[in-house]
Amino acid sequence: MKKVCLLASSLLLATQTLTFAQNSVEVSTPTAKPKHEIAFDLGAFTTPIMSKNYYGVNFDIQYYPKQKWATGVSFSVAQHKISNPAGYSAQKPVLGYYEIAWANQYDLVQKDKFRLGFNLNNGVVVGRLGDNANQEKYWTQYGYSKSPKKVAANYFYMLAAGLEAAVKVYSHNHYPDVYVTSKAQYRWTFGDARFGTARDFSGYYVGVGVALIGFTDDEK
Repeated sequence: MKKVCLLASSLLLATQTLTFAQNSVEVSTPTAKPKHEIAFDLGAFTTPIMSKNYYGVNFDIQYYPKQKWATGVSFSVAQHKISNPAGYSAQKPVLGYYEIAWANQYDLVQKDKFRLGFNLNNGVVVGRLGDNANQEKYWTQYGYSKSPKKVAANYFYMLAAGLEAAVKVYSHNHYPDVYVTSKAQYRWTFGDARFGTARDFSGYYVGVGVALIGFTDDEK
């Protein structure tokens, strides 16, 4: 009887010791949370507007709620001299191009030093016809500034799709990493025009830039 009790006590003690050891291992194992990156992209682009090649600047800011899916906003601005559209007159006509879009991107490839993503943007395109001979003043936080006086404006709904590639050129523990980017899109515009047509504001969009990607990383 004593031997049975001793054996039972030994088995019970061994079971408790093993359970305690397993619990200790489970508690000490770190849990990884998924990435939630932020990306800032500043660059230059070219696109045809009313049969002329425009060159401008672009700024994107996006957040990754999922590892490969990013969403955010995109801004593009350009300006070019043009001839007077039918029905309008200006001494020095210029056309300003403004694009504001909700940007969504899915990374088809996401390696340590290279990314390739498919993007789909939708938003608003504004074509502002102005007269550079007559300047309008407006107030900014840095003081007064001037812009060509408005003659007429077109407002279109825009849908754009394309690809964006990014190559890492500098790493700082992902806080953030620096990438050189290039993008190629095609833009469709829809709506009524006061001058020209919606088709005059559709076309390819090609850009290059520098992006900061990271700021947040896996949390242990």
